[in-house]
Amino acid sequence: MDKKLRVIVENCPQNHPCPSIRVCPVEALSQEGFQAPAVDHNKCIRCGKCAKFCPKKALVLE
Repeated sequence: MDKKLRVIVENCPQNHPCPSIRVCPVEALSQEGFQAPAVDHNKCIRCGKCAKFCPKKALVLE
């Protein structure tokens, strides 16, 4: 069963550059302005690094 990275927009403060983007080893996360990050599911390897790093738990691997 494959997991999928999901962004919980309600948990994201959307008032700063997303710190989790920097920890993604395959650059699967992007952000426009201070919006919640977007996931490129074609690039995502489902490693979970970004979800573990997100202080607000807005990124969830499920």
